[in-house]
Parts: sequence; C-alpha cells; structure tokens
Amino acid sequence: MSSGGRRAFLLRLARVWATPLWWAVGHAGAADEVRADVAWWIECIDDDALAELDDYSRFAYLAGALGEFRSLVHYRLRSTHPGARALLRRLYRPEPTLTLEADRIGPALFIQHGVATIVTAESIGSHCWINQQVTIGHNARGRPTIGDRVRVGAGAVVLGPITLNDGATVGANATVVHDVAAGDTVVAPLAGPLPRDP
Repeated sequence: MSSGGRRAFLLRLARVWATPLWWAVGHAGAADEVRADVAWWIECIDDDALAELDDYSRFAYLAGALGEFRSLVHYRLRSTHPGARALLRRLYRPEPTLTLEADRIGPALFIQHGVATIVTAESIGSHCWINQQVTIGHNARGRPTIGDRVRVGAGAVVLGPITLNDGATVGANATVVHDVAAGDTVVAPLAGPLPRDP
C-alpha cells in the first residue's frame, strides 16, 4: 500500500473511531469551541493535506494522532457527567504529562507537543500557542491570566497572579514573574561561555 493509500485508510479508521467523541462534544455544547480549536491547530500545523480535509476529518485526524488535542477536548467536556467523562478518558486517552486547569480557556488553543507541560491559569484567551515543558502555575498569591494570541515557548515558566496581555510572547526557557504588556516579547538570557581558569 502506498503512503497516500495508507494515510487515507488510517483517516477512514479515525473517522469511525472518533465518532463517539465528536458526539460527546456536540452533546456537551462544546462544538463551536472545538471547531475553533480544530481550525487553529490545522493553521498552526500548516500541512496542506490536512487543510484540504473537511471539518470532521480534521477533528478525527487530530483526535487520533495527538494526545495533546485529546487533552484539550477533555477540558471542553468538563460539564459532561463524571461517569461519561471517565469512560471517554479511557477510550480517548489524553496526553499523560499534560495538565490543563483554568476557569476558562477560550476557543483556539494550540499545544505543540505538550510533553511535561503544566497549565494552571485563571483564564486563557483565544488563539494562544503553548509549547512543551512549559509551566504556567500558581504561587501563594495566585495564578496567571493569559490574554488572546499569546505564545509561550518551550521550557518557559510563568508564575503567580500576573497577566500576559494580548499578543505577548514568552521566549523559550524564560521565567516570567511580572506582567507582560500587550505585544511585548520577553526572553531568557542567551547562554555565554564561562571564563576559563588561566
């Protein structure tokens, strides 16, 4: 079987496999948010073949291929009956090292890789991008608030009751404990050589 034929076959399987999860999304009243998530993930992934698929096929592909996406879908299903949620989590396993906790996550959140990522925020706006090994968390005073179109790079740490305002970017490995103004970029110091002993 050619790679194109194999991909088409796997997509057909994913479309069947993802049907109960899609039904649950609609039943929970989360379809609009999940559609926005799907569209944003496809834009961020930037794969022409995926962009050509219909909405449900995109959802099925993402649900089948990416545990990070399944984690986000489970967040969207938080109003579902606990028993149904437990069953769905067993059938559609989330990324085990990704934590998503917030009072509100706006539509269109992209989580690239998502390994060893902890997101505990007051709220997250729309069209945000979070990379792997990120910690967005609380201290004794509170949790961060994330605006719209915020990007958080790999390994970044964002702590406390601060705000990353709309359009802010946090560079890889940066530690942020103060507000970041709208549109601003904050970065970690660049690595430099240590002086050698004479």
